[in-house]
Amino acid sequence: MAGASGFKDLFVESLSHGMKQRVAVARTLLHDPVALILDEPANGLDPQARIEMRQLLLGLAERGKTLLVTSHILPELARICHRIAIIARGRLQAYGTLDEIARQLSPMRTMEVLLNSAGDLARASAVAGRHVEAGGEIVQSPAESAIRLRTALDDHALARLLADLVAAGLGVIQFREVQTDLEDAFMTVAAGDAKDRTEGRP
Repeated sequence: MAGASGFKDLFVESLSHGMKQRVAVARTLLHDPVALILDEPANGLDPQARIEMRQLLLGLAERGKTLLVTSHILPELARICHRIAIIARGRLQAYGTLDEIARQLSPMRTMEVLLNSAGDLARASAVAGRHVEAGGEIVQSPAESAIRLRTALDDHALARLLADLVAAGLGVIQFREVQTDLEDAFMTVAAGDAKDRTEGRP
């Protein structure tokens, strides 16, 4: 299961870091635990070994194992974890799915409207401007023929915005939410923690 059988006759000391990680996982699985606690399982691995470790962990999850993983490699965590906890200075700052964490950290969401012509950006921005509330933001991206909105609009309000864009004769190719990634979420928490320290809050 851990892919370590190919070097079963070798001394552990002679193995690469990635192979040692596989042996460690195999040793952990010997008694068929229902839950595994893994501290930085992908730390120090080359890209190929990191992919293999990710596949191994996902395979264990598919077998019904509960995995508790700590890591500073945030993109890797986002690929394997169903729920995420962000801890700063020993305190739990955010917990949930990535979408739930994004909502906890900020009510604002980023929407992207991809148009079939960069010449429609000004009109699209004007239509969107009638919907985006105070504190929201609209940014044009001519190179991508797109506008991006930073907004707290709910799904019903966004549906009305899309309807108005189409009614205005704009060629909307794509209307989607740009997902917050885990690094963005962590940086938001870190920035808030640094501000608290500066202002003397516990």
